[in-house]
Amino acid sequence: MVLTCFSETCKWRVYAEVELNHSCTVDDRTGYQSQATHTVIGGMMKGKFAGRGGGPRPNDIREAMQGDHDVHISYWKAWRSREVALDYAKGSSGASYNLLPTYLEKLVMANPGSITQIHTEYADGIGHRFKYMFMALAASIEGYRFMRKVVIVDGTHLRGKYAGCLLTASAQDGNYQVFPLAVAVVDGQNDKAWEWFFTKLSQFIPNNEDIVFVSDRHPSIYMAIAKVYPAGRHCACILHLKRNIRTYFKDKHLGYLVGKAARAYRLSEFYLTFNEIKRVNQSCADYLVGIGLEHWARSHFQGNRYNIMTSNVAETWNSVLRDAREYPILSLIEYIRAKLMTWFAKRRQIKRGEGQMLTPRVEEILAANFERSGSLWVTMIGEAEYEVRNKEGATFHVNLSQKTCTCHEFQALLIPCTHAIAAATRAQIRIDSLVDGCYSRSTYTAAYSNVINPVVEYESIEILSSDNSVSGVEINPPSSRRPPGRPRKSRILSRGEFQTRGPKKRTVCSRCKGGGHNRATCKVAI
Repeated sequence: MVLTCFSETCKWRVYAEVELNHSCTVDDRTGYQSQATHTVIGGMMKGKFAGRGGGPRPNDIREAMQGDHDVHISYWKAWRSREVALDYAKGSSGASYNLLPTYLEKLVMANPGSITQIHTEYADGIGHRFKYMFMALAASIEGYRFMRKVVIVDGTHLRGKYAGCLLTASAQDGNYQVFPLAVAVVDGQNDKAWEWFFTKLSQFIPNNEDIVFVSDRHPSIYMAIAKVYPAGRHCACILHLKRNIRTYFKDKHLGYLVGKAARAYRLSEFYLTFNEIKRVNQSCADYLVGIGLEHWARSHFQGNRYNIMTSNVAETWNSVLRDAREYPILSLIEYIRAKLMTWFAKRRQIKRGEGQMLTPRVEEILAANFERSGSLWVTMIGEAEYEVRNKEGATFHVNLSQKTCTCHEFQALLIPCTHAIAAATRAQIRIDSLVDGCYSRSTYTAAYSNVINPVVEYESIEILSSDNSVSGVEINPPSSRRPPGRPRKSRILSRGEFQTRGPKKRTVCSRCKGGGHNRATCKVAI
């Protein structure tokens, strides 16, 4: 066999002698699959992990090797091959910690005003080990000024080689979408980690009475907020509370009643439901009082949590990062930056319809409230004040100038309730003029007006970091490592959480085409 260069003038040549006839037995050739080691397969698969996708799963790699190369490999070898391919495509998990300072420096240069910081701890004989990392992009910091001052915080476990936790802080924009504010990679959800995270967060979220934090009832979060944000307010996620109720008191109906009481706008509605909880289970009522009614009931909360009764905003952001949570830390942070860049660019393209001044989601809420306001009876009291009665005879006092209603929904959400819409229709006042400015399209556009720039020469970070010119020290991986064995891919269900099942498959008889039975039990005459 002779291989030559395509160019006629080039003298490059390769000569090889090939013997195509085997001189061994079939039994001797049965071990050929042992040459397909996980390192070799990982090198072959590295191209499939390029970009921002999660790449093929172990079973996909097994099918590819069987279909393309006629090589059968075990699931464990496919899993190890995937780890090698990830290292090739995303970089080494251990080496990425030392590349982080250079990356963050270039990130701040590309996005001036961003806040980044790395915290390390020194260990004798080892050097500086990675401990914490914080990142808040300038676009998110500027956009926070146009958000309602409710911050949802949560933590989720990382599935990479060195484990750890990802802490997130998010808000909700005027269109009820996730607005990520900051992220941090820490060693775990403990007191020191959460306090460090909130301390960095306080650089652009001030400590005052207007700020409201929503989270699960993790004790470290409560402790950290009390230290860093003593003037702020803190309330619990209703979904986590309902799960705890179901676990402790073994009654699903109690969970429904707790959710109904928590969402009540008026004290009368709250106590009507809470008294029912007492009748069903007094111990549950005592448990809720022990938590503190102001921590979970909207009618008792001193601040304004608007429509945000759960930490689903943070859970949604965590689910977006599900695949990236197994990446090396450098690829994880780059994935987050790229995802935010895409979101900001896409949301700046919101289309504005003719005469529409509000965000699409709020327009839908107003339309639904308007449909329900047709059956209400409106009587004028004075200038901009109206009495509104429903079919049941309940009376509500609406003040359009002060934007209040005695149902308390108007002032809680800053969106006109059905009673306010009925009064505004009677007074011939534009309904969208009663909506708070935080839901306007101009505010929404201003929140996403800042662009997020990419980190140029991202592929050459390793070369730029070779002299350690940024940090001056070499950062080693953290001491924590994930336990041996195959890591979990499915999330462990929280306390009181149940696995939801899909719709039950409908049985269809192949003989009569009827439902509810099969051919063997069919009794229909043909």
